[in-house]
Amino acid sequence: MPRLIDLTQEIYNGMPVYPGHQRTSIFQVKTHEETKLQYKTEHTSTTLGILLCDHGPTHVDAINHIDSSPDAPSIDQLPIELFYTPAICLDVSAVKPDQYITADVLRGALARSGLTIKPKSAVLCYTGHYNRNYHNPEKWLYEYTGLDRGAMLFLADQGVINVGIDAPSIDAGTELKLKNYPAHRVCRERRLVNTENLANLDKVAGREFIFSCLPLPIRGGTGSPIRAVAIFED
Repeated sequence: MPRLIDLTQEIYNGMPVYPGHQRTSIFQVKTHEETKLQYKTEHTSTTLGILLCDHGPTHVDAINHIDSSPDAPSIDQLPIELFYTPAICLDVSAVKPDQYITADVLRGALARSGLTIKPKSAVLCYTGHYNRNYHNPEKWLYEYTGLDRGAMLFLADQGVINVGIDAPSIDAGTELKLKNYPAHRVCRERRLVNTENLANLDKVAGREFIFSCLPLPIRGGTGSPIRAVAIFED
């Protein structure tokens, strides 16, 4: 049987959400007590309503999130094969929040791990941000590293189709002020998808696996919450 490692953040009321995005809200729709009165039998049921951003919890971005072109595909239009691929996770946790993950940083992480990048694969970046700062919303939402343009071009040139990170964005927190978003710009130019708000990457850093991050088929969606999982066949 394959072994699975969950790389997904919990979804709950009050969870940290990227500044300006819809806050997550989970609420009771009906209770067991209400349906007991309604059904007048021994059968009861309960349900919850959920309001969230398509970029709220652990999620993937669609191309139309960053590309205003009429032909930019929404999440329901992207091939599902993009979200079930070979993957590696690189340890870049030594990069400080006020620095960028560069192509040289990625090359160094590859050399240390002994891993190689396969065409049409995913590369996840373990920055340690989730482990260190998720409990602190101020640090979590604003103080984290991200990939610069050179790093994203390096990955794109290796044939990577999905780039993931254990932070609110593949772009560094400083881009909230600078508004340049170099990593997302390369995703737009090369039409790459990216996966953000990952968790538990310390458990897969320096390893190779199958990465499953299947999105919901949200019509016209600019992204989708996912259940991100690393699958090991050993």
